[in-house]
Amino acid sequence: MEYSETMPQDASILMNTLPPKLYRGLLMLTSSWVGERVNEKSLLIKVHDVPNATKLPLIWCGGPPEMGTIISIFGKERTIYGLRGTYDFVEPTHDVITALSQYYADEIERTIPSQTYLIAGYCAAAYISIEVANLLMQRGYKIGFLGLVDRDVTEKTKMLRVFRKLFDWTDRLGAKAYALRDAIKQQDTRFKITNTLKVINTGSNKPVEDPRNRIKYVKKPAEAMYELKPYSGKVNLFFIRWGVFGYYQLGFFRRYWRKIAKGGLQVEFVPGYSHKYPSWPLIIRMLHNRLNETGY
Repeated sequence: MEYSETMPQDASILMNTLPPKLYRGLLMLTSSWVGERVNEKSLLIKVHDVPNATKLPLIWCGGPPEMGTIISIFGKERTIYGLRGTYDFVEPTHDVITALSQYYADEIERTIPSQTYLIAGYCAAAYISIEVANLLMQRGYKIGFLGLVDRDVTEKTKMLRVFRKLFDWTDRLGAKAYALRDAIKQQDTRFKITNTLKVINTGSNKPVEDPRNRIKYVKKPAEAMYELKPYSGKVNLFFIRWGVFGYYQLGFFRRYWRKIAKGGLQVEFVPGYSHKYPSWPLIIRMLHNRLNETGY
């Protein structure tokens, strides 16, 4: 067991390196999350604490919709930390992802003392997960597990555009189907299908963000979007089979990810039709199984 409750001897006060608007927005967006901040006004949140846990903590980068499922599946055996991603708030530009990842890596190193870290993330937040993993490895730490859910990293070829459009149409139909299913389950016929797309069925113990805190941090035209850097360790990928990134099940596209994951790939396909309405119980159980195989 490599986890220690003692703080590193050389721990120092973390300087706020984030742009003020970005920091304040994320601070507001995480104000309703369950758990508590690792330090006052920190953006790293201990969403679930397991005293004397026998397994290493999981650091999840994403949002509140999936947190209840993560706690219910992982929470009996390990502490869970949460990092808020960029979705529905700010474009994942190079500058934003780089600054956030640096901040999170500093906070993790300072407040979660360990020699080995377990990290996972969803969609655009997977950018942060792999960037943080790279930063921690550069500092001499081991990444025992890196899991990325529905993250695209393919080149813009003509064939890619065709297949991506095909899977995007399937994803849109899937999103409507999931929304209709949730509306029927709730026996709520007051809203049209377009409004029920906002309904996400993730369990009763999920933290909910106050929509009034969703401050748009708009990308400037000159800002470059973030591009994944090569990662020397193994990457565990999870793709919704008929979601917008489901074309990865076609072997032609796997070579692009191999350019990033230098330590190898393990790929799982999650039953389902929508990236926007993922089946979190299925995804988190699959992620849980892969993580347990590492022994951490």
